[in-house]
Amino acid sequence: MIRIALVSFLNNSINTRSLSSYLKKNGYEVTCFFCSGSFNSSNLNELITVIRAENIGLVGISLVTDDYYSAITVTEAIKENLHLPVIWGGAHVNVRPDECLQHADMICLGEGEEALLDLVKKYDGGKFDLSTKNIWFKTDSGIVRNQIRVLEENLDQFPFPDFDLNSQLVMTENGFEKLAEKHFNGEYSIMTSRGCPYSCHYCYNSYRRSQYKGKGKYLRKRSVENVIEELAQAKKKFRNLTKINFWDDSFIARNMEDFILFQKLYKEKIKLPFFALVEPMAFDFNKIKILRDSGLSALQLGIQTGSEKINREVYNRRVSNQRVIEVACQISELGIDVIYDVIFNNPYENPDDVAQTVNLFLQFPKPVTLQGFNLIFYPGTEITDRALKDGYISVKDMVEDYSTIEGAKDSPTSMRGKSLISDRFYGIHYSSEKKEYWNTVLSLFAFLHVPAGLLHFFGKSETPMKKFFLALFIRFYTFAHTLKSMVRKNA
Repeated sequence: MIRIALVSFLNNSINTRSLSSYLKKNGYEVTCFFCSGSFNSSNLNELITVIRAENIGLVGISLVTDDYYSAITVTEAIKENLHLPVIWGGAHVNVRPDECLQHADMICLGEGEEALLDLVKKYDGGKFDLSTKNIWFKTDSGIVRNQIRVLEENLDQFPFPDFDLNSQLVMTENGFEKLAEKHFNGEYSIMTSRGCPYSCHYCYNSYRRSQYKGKGKYLRKRSVENVIEELAQAKKKFRNLTKINFWDDSFIARNMEDFILFQKLYKEKIKLPFFALVEPMAFDFNKIKILRDSGLSALQLGIQTGSEKINREVYNRRVSNQRVIEVACQISELGIDVIYDVIFNNPYENPDDVAQTVNLFLQFPKPVTLQGFNLIFYPGTEITDRALKDGYISVKDMVEDYSTIEGAKDSPTSMRGKSLISDRFYGIHYSSEKKEYWNTVLSLFAFLHVPAGLLHFFGKSETPMKKFFLALFIRFYTFAHTLKSMVRKNA
């Protein structure tokens, strides 16, 4: 029976652990490698040594776009030293399958449990069944592209993610060490559903929804009892847990009966603070109050823009600013910490649209914490098709690209409105120079200790004098922050 190694670049990878547990449930031996950080000769050599010692027959690698170079590094080392077949899966594979097949022997599109199990079950004498659904194969005669299988609606039939400390290794600078409780910093990550109730035009989910058209129900949920049982087992295994993170695309997309049952069971068996993602379109005060009383201590809320026109006509998010302000006030009333998400540098936004976003945040209860990301044009999304037609972006020649989409240079908040707009997938033919002032003012909401008076001063209007003082303030703030960090480092 073939033995499998699974490689992820995130220590808290739920997907990798779910694949591992499903394979183990069906009798296969799996070793997981969690490779957060940079590769060097030491840890890369040890990875090869352990894979060889474990007599691995297939290596699976899960990646997002920013892991692309790391996935190539691991794959090339395995090919050069072990000559093993390698299969890639994950978000990047789904949006760039042909790019990934330049390096991997196979890729898995869509959900991987049943596909990977099918693949290894039919493995015979060093050969894989080239008709396996969800899997694309690179062959001497070309690429074999198989259909996507029907979605599994009963998520409770899947085993809980694998946290076997004896078969999982975490990368260090010098090599690998066994997975231990210390690697989770007291936090446990979980997903109680798959899919999203919305089809925001910029989102990867809009592509995935079309990818699965005709393949079953896209949004599927685990039973509350199943979720609580996983958390109870995690709490028993990891004695130092202090927080639970729910990473569902919209944790609130359940009926009230589920929330009432969740409150009862969570308070009985778990009793830990938790974090969740919520959308303003689905926000329900009564549901959030139940969650707060159950232990909800922090939320991440997607605002994206303060322009109702952009939200409605570009993002396909039908929510008014008045409703968003009501949601912010209700969260504040409940005493829940919140981080607001904003999309920067959308070519369909003009300076006035960004000014409206600033004005929206000025009406929020204090404190306001923001995290910002540049708009990314993912292949297959509605906004990408629109921008291609409108000439804001163009298809690039297929060349090897290792650039990031969420690194420090891509962050509009860390670069004070001057972030690099990623051309990872498409050529960029627009500039955000005219929005630089308002981008910078908006980014101030992400900085700690910026006086509210200054935010109101800069947020009322754009003038040459204010541009001068804003640049001066940014320089002062950056210098003070750097000086404070140096003092702490040397203390």
